[in-house]
Amino acid sequence: MSYIIPNNSKSSIILYLDSRDATSYLATKLETDIDGNDREVNLNSYFQYVLQENIEVPLNQRALVSLQSATIPYSFYNIRTGINDTLVYEISNLTTSASTGGQILTLPSGNYTAFSLQDEIQETLNNHSIDVNYNFLMEYDSDKNKFLYKIENSSNENVLQVDFFFSNEVKSCNVEMGFEPSNLKFLSTTTQNLRYSQNVIDINGSIHGVYIRSNLVSKGTLDSQNGTLSNILARLPINVQSGGIIFGGENNHKSIVDLKYINTITIRLTDERNRILDLNGLHFQIAIQLDFLYSKKPILIPTGGLSESGGSSFHNEKEEKELEIQRRLKEKTKKTQSKINQPVKSKKNI
Repeated sequence: MSYIIPNNSKSSIILYLDSRDATSYLATKLETDIDGNDREVNLNSYFQYVLQENIEVPLNQRALVSLQSATIPYSFYNIRTGINDTLVYEISNLTTSASTGGQILTLPSGNYTAFSLQDEIQETLNNHSIDVNYNFLMEYDSDKNKFLYKIENSSNENVLQVDFFFSNEVKSCNVEMGFEPSNLKFLSTTTQNLRYSQNVIDINGSIHGVYIRSNLVSKGTLDSQNGTLSNILARLPINVQSGGIIFGGENNHKSIVDLKYINTITIRLTDERNRILDLNGLHFQIAIQLDFLYSKKPILIPTGGLSESGGSSFHNEKEEKELEIQRRLKEKTKKTQSKINQPVKSKKNI
């Protein structure tokens, strides 16, 4: 929403935040070092910064938060661990009932092209032995932007079947392979030997934009994933190749911050399904703008921050209770003083 900022309100404030200056990082991942040992490392894309000085919002004003600029390295992968790295499959000889059994291919995380993804899957599926020699082919058709799938065998007397199990695997790479999230199969018989993917492939299917989320945002943006108001500060389209820099310009959309004091800022980078991005060790920078405008509605939350996860609020309950007690004592004192100052009515003689 756009607001008209009056000239006599409190001056705007720009907060320049660098993820390397974070007070704390709020997410980690397991990483294997060169010696083969697992170690826990921070995800720079999710951090909290505590201000040395509180930003005070005047009693008769409200703060508006918006993205002023951002520079984010495109260092996250299109095949990501635990997101879209899994293919569950089975290759069977229907004539003899021989089978590889259910197999799970876990793709190493990385930036894949259509050809490198094709080679990785094709090599793995051909690395099995059943009672007949076979050859699984997966070829990229650049004209159609689809994969062509084929299963061949050395004996025409045997009918082979390839099953892909996409429906029960939330981490599947079905979008990247060009399929809907449902199970499918194809045979080595003449009529069903060749099969194109149902859809065009989307090698970057797990992410089409970078979402910047902040605890300062509690209302003003709606996320269609859950249909509720969310903590999305801004969405940046990805207009560069992997390895480049994603730039975010000034965002005209401003969201109201219902706080009297701002002392903690949380920033999180996610994809469109609210999954944290892994920048693989690199840092990013953003600039957040705070504007102020007059408002008749009082600020209900005196201090603290807003819940980063979903837009609800948290605050200093002790301070709020003390303020409420002081408010009631003032009202009681005011009423008592008013009664004392009332003139005494004279009684008429009966």
